[in-house]
This record gives sequence, structure tokens and C-alpha cells, in this order.
Amino acid sequence: MNDFALIPPPIERKIPVDSWKPPEGIRLISADDHLEEAENLWEDRLPAKWRDKAPRLYRDAEGLHFEAEGKNLMLGAPVEDLLVGVTAFSDVDERLKLMAAEHVEGSVLFHGRVQALNALQDKELYWACMDAYNEWLADYTRPHADKLVGVAVLPAFLRPEAAGDYMQMLKQLGFRAVQMPAFPRGIRYNSRSMDPVWEAIQDSGLPLSFHVGAYINYTGYGSMGANIAHNLCPFRGLLGQLTFGGVFERFPGLNVVFTEGGAAWAAQAMEDMDYVFRTYYSILNPKLGNLPSFYWKRQCHAAFIVDDVALELVDRIGADNMLWSTDFPHSEGTFGFVGDVAKNFYDKLGHENAAKVLGGNAARLWGF
Repeated sequence: MNDFALIPPPIERKIPVDSWKPPEGIRLISADDHLEEAENLWEDRLPAKWRDKAPRLYRDAEGLHFEAEGKNLMLGAPVEDLLVGVTAFSDVDERLKLMAAEHVEGSVLFHGRVQALNALQDKELYWACMDAYNEWLADYTRPHADKLVGVAVLPAFLRPEAAGDYMQMLKQLGFRAVQMPAFPRGIRYNSRSMDPVWEAIQDSGLPLSFHVGAYINYTGYGSMGANIAHNLCPFRGLLGQLTFGGVFERFPGLNVVFTEGGAAWAAQAMEDMDYVFRTYYSILNPKLGNLPSFYWKRQCHAAFIVDDVALELVDRIGADNMLWSTDFPHSEGTFGFVGDVAKNFYDKLGHENAAKVLGGNAARLWGF
């Protein structure tokens, strides 16, 4: 039997007293962490016309509940149980203490539950919910803008003509990061009708993040592990759409971050896409002016947690295109042993590349 060490769930991990301290010139900035939205967020913040349809996020004696359009949106036990008691998920002061203990000076903050609202049938309600979430998130992060960068949700994939105004609103709220769902139902990101969205994001100067989601593709024996493994490596097709659809060529100032899906996949994807380009060029449409790998190196980034294979492939993926993250407070995240992981990166990448991957690239993209 193979030897292996199990990693305890987040609530059982201890805050280290002697976490590895990075040497001068190395900043630890996590490109992907998560927060828990405030209870009753949508009931409190949605306009009156939507109040009776507001998603309900509340806690009672049975635990936390998230409901919308008559459906339960919680992942359910045992996944949810792994986060019970992690107060820094919602308490910003506790979060900052944990970051300081592991020498993490900056964090890019994604949603906790809001991505479940992608399934809403009423798209006008969805838009209003994203408005409310973005306003709440701006309030949450504003007092700590030097350390916390909240990732706003851009709903304009539903109304591309509104993207310019929405991006201006997000910048006025102080946002330096934005995301859209990676796989919105019924939306084709390679459609030319999406060009106003890409143009608006490019003009804003903000990087666009796509984050993995929790999808149930398999059921039955062993399905939990199968679903998690599938969900943590989903981006190859999306990269193909954006690349072969000419999005990166038409919008050379658009920077995209593929978040929490690892990084090693990008090396094989570039290899395969370049070969497809060379062997199918006569029938590809549009005709790209460069190999697909050119656009990756110029405009794309992969944010990952632990990926020793990616560290070995750094020259193929690009040190400028890789972003380290702790994924706090998820079970696959590294809370409690951040220093061990960061030191491993440093030892394997060397000072110059580690300076980019562990924090320099994040500082450049999000203005830390």
C-alpha cells in the first residue's frame, strides 16, 4: 500500500506559530480565497420589487440554509460540515489574523455561496441579486482594500450591450477584480454577440476571472470524489472557445484568470491546441494570426493551490502566467500549512520565478 499523510479538515487545523517567512523580495498574495456572504443579504439589500422572491440565506438550529425559487441551494453534508466552525470564513478580523500568521499579505476574495444563483430561472432576479452582492462585497472589503480584493460578479453576459455601463459602475464601487460564470447555461462565449462584454472588460483594465464550480455530474458509489476531481479541472474547453473564437486576438488587452483548476493542464492544452491549429488551419474559422500558445502567454493565467507537475512545467506554462493561492477556507486549500507549500514553491522555482508566482503576478494584475 502507498504511504500517504492525510490532511485534516479546516476546523481541525492549527494556526502555525512558526510558518515559513518568505525572504526579501517574495510576497505571498493568494489569488483565490473565499468568504461567506452575510445572512439575509438578499432579503436586506434587494429592491422592494424583488423582496418576495429574494434568495434566503439564514441559519437556525439545524444549521445554515440557502434557498431560492423553492429550491435548496446548499451542497449538503458532509461537504458543508467541513466548514462548520471556521469563523474566519465570515469574520474579516479573524481572516486577517490568520493571513498574518502565515505571512499572507494579500487575498483575492471570491464568493462563498453566490455561484449557486447561476441556476436561477428568473434572469432579471439574477441580475438584481448580483447588484446586491456586488454592493455588499464592496462594503465588506473597502476598509481593508490594501489586503483584500473582492471579485465582483459581472452579469452582463446576459445583456452584452450593458457591459460598458456595468463595468464603470464596478470601478466606481472600487473593484479591481471581476468574474463571470465559466459555463452559463445557454450562453456561448465564442459568439460575436459577446464582443461588447470583452471590449468593456478590456477597456476597464480589470482582469477577468473564471472560477471552478460545484457541479454534480456523477451519482452513486464514489461519486463525491469523482465530482470533485472533475470540477477541479474544467477549463480546457473554455480556453479553446476564447482562443479559436478569436476573442484574445480581437481584444489583446483582455487578461483572463482560470481559477482553482490547477495549472499543469495549460501545458498540454497549449501543445494540443497548437497542433490543432497547424493541422486543421485550412478549415478553421476565424483564421488566427498566431499559434494558440501565443495568446496564452500574452493574456492568460492559471491560479492554483498545489500542483507539483505545474512547477516542473513552469517554462512551458510561463512563470508570468501562474498564480499561487491558498483557497481559504476550503478543504483542498492550504490553511494551516501555507508556509510549507510556499517554501516548496520557492525551493523548486527559484527566487526569480517564485517571486512572480507567489505574489508578484497577483500584485501586477490586481494592484496590490
